Amino acid sequence: MKLCYYYLLLLLFLCQTATAQRQQLEQTIDSLLLADRHFPTEDKARLERYEKLYKCYAKLNQEAQVVAYTGKAMRLADKLKLPRSAGDAWYHLGYYYHSRGKYIPAEEAYKTGIKKATEIGYRQLYGDIYYNLGAMYASWPDYDKALHANLEAVAVFNELGDKESAAGCQVNIASAYKGLAQYQQAIAYLHKALEVFKNTKGNEYGIALSCSELASIYFQADEQKLGMSKTQKMQAALQYLALAEGPANQVQVYDLLGDINVTRGRIYSMNGDVEAAEHAFRKALEYNKGMTDISLYANSLLSFSEFLMSQQRYADAAPLVSEALKIGEEGKWPQVQRDAQLALSTLAEKQQQYTVALDHYKAYIRYRDQLFNEQNEREITRKRMQLDFLIKENDYKHQQHTMSLALQKRTLEATQRKQALELKERESRIQKLAFLQRQATLEREKLQKENELERQRLNANLDRKSRDEKILIQENKTKLNRNLAIFLGVILLGLSGAALLIYRANRKTAQLNRVISSQKAELEELGKVKDRILGMVSHDMRAPVNSLISFTRLLEHGNLSEDKLKAYTLSLTTTLGHASNMMDNVLNWAYSQMQGFKPELQMLDISTVVKELVDAAASDAARKKLQLNYTQDGAATAFGDVNMVALIVRNLLNNAIKFTPEGGQIAISIVQATSCLQLRISDTGVGLSAAQQEWFNSDSVAVSRSTRGTNSEKGFGLGLTLCKTFAAMMHANISAARNVQGGTTFELSMPYSQV
Repeated sequence: MKLCYYYLLLLLFLCQTATAQRQQLEQTIDSLLLADRHFPTEDKARLERYEKLYKCYAKLNQEAQVVAYTGKAMRLADKLKLPRSAGDAWYHLGYYYHSRGKYIPAEEAYKTGIKKATEIGYRQLYGDIYYNLGAMYASWPDYDKALHANLEAVAVFNELGDKESAAGCQVNIASAYKGLAQYQQAIAYLHKALEVFKNTKGNEYGIALSCSELASIYFQADEQKLGMSKTQKMQAALQYLALAEGPANQVQVYDLLGDINVTRGRIYSMNGDVEAAEHAFRKALEYNKGMTDISLYANSLLSFSEFLMSQQRYADAAPLVSEALKIGEEGKWPQVQRDAQLALSTLAEKQQQYTVALDHYKAYIRYRDQLFNEQNEREITRKRMQLDFLIKENDYKHQQHTMSLALQKRTLEATQRKQALELKERESRIQKLAFLQRQATLEREKLQKENELERQRLNANLDRKSRDEKILIQENKTKLNRNLAIFLGVILLGLSGAALLIYRANRKTAQLNRVISSQKAELEELGKVKDRILGMVSHDMRAPVNSLISFTRLLEHGNLSEDKLKAYTLSLTTTLGHASNMMDNVLNWAYSQMQGFKPELQMLDISTVVKELVDAAASDAARKKLQLNYTQDGAATAFGDVNMVALIVRNLLNNAIKFTPEGGQIAISIVQATSCLQLRISDTGVGLSAAQQEWFNSDSVAVSRSTRGTNSEKGFGLGLTLCKTFAAMMHANISAARNVQGGTTFELSMPYSQV
C-alpha cells in the first residue's frame, strides 16, 4: 500500500512538473513575440529572440514554428553577416529532426551546417554536428557512416583539446559496434570513455550513459562471445545499472533513468523476479511521463506491455499498447506506430483473435515498409547526386589547376626575361666604365688600376648571382615537376575512388533486384497456394453442410425408419469427419504461415506419440480389413515439436489407410540411425505417382492435388504440404519412395539434439 502511494505521489509530481515547464515555455514565447512586435529592427537582439523562439518551440514539439523561426534566424544572420549564428541554426534544426526520428531531413540540415562551419572555419560546430551525426547513423542504423562521422568528430575534438567530447564520440562508436553485435569492441570503447569521464569533474551524465550502455551490452550479448556464464553476465549488467543510476539521478536526466529501469525490468523478468521487474517498468513509465519528447513515454509503455504479455496479463497490457499507438498517431511518430501495431498483433494472437492479429500485422508491415522505402529512396537519390557533383567538382578543380600552372609558367618566363635585361644593362654600364678608364691620363693611372680591381670584383659578384639564379630556376623547375606529378596522382586516386563507388552502387542495386525478384516469386507462389486452398475449402465445405441441412430436414418430418436413420447418421459422421480433418489441416497451414510462428522444440519420446496415433487409427484400419504392424528399434527419443510430429504421423497414417485396398498391410517402424531417428510408414496401397513423388521430395510450397481413396474416401490435398512444412520447421527431413511390392514408404528423419 505504501509503495502504491509512493508511485501516486511521484507520478503526480512529474505531471505537475511537466505542466509547469510547458506553461513557463509558453509564457517565454509570448514575451518574445511581444518584444519582436515592439522592436522590429533587424539587429543582433532580434536574432537572439529568433534563436530563443526556435529552441522553445522545439521543446514544445511544434515543428512548423521550429522550421519557420530557424529559417528567419538563418536569413537575418546572413543579412547581418553573422555566419556562426546561421551555422548554429542549421545545427539546432538538424537536432530537432534527429531527436524525433526524422533522419532524412535531419541529415540534410546537419550537412548544410557542416558546409557552413567549413566555410567559416568554425571547428567546434563542425565537431558537434559530426558528433550528432554519428549518434543518428548508429540509430538509423548505418554503422559504416556512424563510424566515419564519429572519427571525424574525434579528430576535431582532439585538435581542440576537448577530451570530454571525444569520449562522447567513443560512446557513439561503441553504440555502432553494439548494433553490429561486435560486443568486445563496444565494451573496449565504453571503458575508454568512462575513464575520461571519471577523471574530469562535471561529467556525471557521461558516466551514467557509459555505464547504462555497458549494462545494455552485457544484457544483450551472447555468453560465448563474452566468455561468461549467463548468471555472471546478468550480475555484471545489474552492477553497471546501479553505477549509472546514481550520476543520472544527480543530474536529473529522466530519459536515461527511464532506459536504465527498462533494462533492469527486462533482466528481472528474464531471471523470473516478476515483482521486481514490474516495479522497474513502472518507474520507467514515471520518469518518461514528464518528458517533453512524449515518444520516450510511448516506448516505455510498449516495453511494459511486452512484459505483461509474457506474464499472460493481456487485459493489463491492452490499454498500454493502445495508449502508445494513440501517442504515435497524434505525434506522427512512424516508428512508434510501427512498434505499437506489432504489439497489438502479438496481443491479439495470444488471445486467439487471429483476424484482428492479421489486420494489425498488415498495418505493421505497411509502416515498416514505408519507413524503409522512404529512407532508401532518398538515400539512393542523394548518393547519385553526390557522385555527379563529385565528378563535376573534380573536373573543375583539374581545369583550375591547369590554368594556374600555365599562369605560373608565364610569370616565371617574364621574370627570366627581366633578369636577362638587367644583366645586359649592367654589362653595358661596366663596359662603358672600362672605356672611360682606358681614356684616362697617365696621371690617373693609379685610379684606373683601382677601378679595374673594382670592376673585376663586380664581375665576380655578377657571376655568382648568375649562377645562383640558374640554380634557383632549376630548383623551381624541379618543384614544378614534382607538384605536377603529385597532382596527377591525386587525380588518379580520385577517379579510382569514384569508379569504385560506382561499382559498389551497381553491385548493391543488382543484389537488391535479385532479392526483390526472389521475394516476388515467393509471394506469387504463396498467392497461388492461398487461392487454391480457398477454392478447395469453398468446394469441399458445401457437401458436408448440405448433407447436414438435408438430415435436419428429414428429422423435422419425423418419418425416418431406424435403419435409414442409422445409415444417414453413419454417412453424415463420415462426411463431417472429413470436413473436420480438412479444417484442422487448413488452420494448421494458416498458423504455420503467420509471421513469428515458432515450433516448441524439445526432447520427445517419439514412440509414445506414435503408439497413441496407431491405436487411434486401428478402428479405421479395421473397417477396411487392413493389418497394422508396429515395430521399434531400442529407445526412440529425438528433438522436435510434439504437436508437429503428431500432425505428420496422423496425416501419413490417414493417407496409408485411405490409399490401401482391403486386405492390405501398413507397417510402422522406428529405427535408430547414426545421426538421426528414422520413423517409417510403409503401405501396400496404390502408391504415389512419379510426378507426386518428385513434388514431395522437392522444395516446392504448392498444394498437391487431392485424389479419392480406394473406397472413394475424400481428401483435401493439404496434408502432405503440412508434413513438408512442419518437418522443415523442426530441422527434420521427410521423403517418399515407392515400394517394390507396391505402395509408398514415407521416412521422417529427426535429429537427436538441437540443430
